[in-house]
Amino acid sequence: MKQILVVDLYLNQKHKVNFKKLVVRTKEAGAEVATADYQTLAKLDPLTASCSGMILSGTEALFTRTADRNQFESLIQCLPKIRIPILGICGGHQALAIAHGGSVAKIGRHIQGYRTVELEDKDTLLAGLPARIRVMQSHYEEVKQLPPKFVRIARSEDTDNEAMKHEESPLYGVQFHPERWNQENLAGKKILENFIEKIAL
Repeated sequence: MKQILVVDLYLNQKHKVNFKKLVVRTKEAGAEVATADYQTLAKLDPLTASCSGMILSGTEALFTRTADRNQFESLIQCLPKIRIPILGICGGHQALAIAHGGSVAKIGRHIQGYRTVELEDKDTLLAGLPARIRVMQSHYEEVKQLPPKFVRIARSEDTDNEAMKHEESPLYGVQFHPERWNQENLAGKKILENFIEKIAL
């Protein structure tokens, strides 16, 4: 069974339930899980090297807020050095974009609830899914400018860059929360399974 390193980007204790949910759902998708937080990730080279892939969680932090952004500087600096496949989720997607030269901007409202996302590229991460999926959203910001060598693979009426991938490396980001799937909306489960089965080493 592949081991996935799930990295906690939540700042406040009251949001840790969201991280625990991601850990549980990653296990349900077929992986063993190791955990770390955004502050210690740069110190975990041996652990990182032993894992098949990495998932960056969401966060309540806002990257357009200087005080929040500053807390993630060590994470942003270390992400380009990591050589295992990465899936960034919501805030993790935004952190991955910033780390590779992209930008994040405010949307102006809270995008929340199950909403429709249009898939533009049935890449490995999105394999086996219909052209339109329903996934859970919860964000105030979005990746405004994709980093160099990244391409958009999904969009929605609310968010232009709902999902991205690197053209050469196994790096992926999704603005939505695939771990918050339910029996009526199973696309998120499929996305986690695809990352673990098809992309992780």
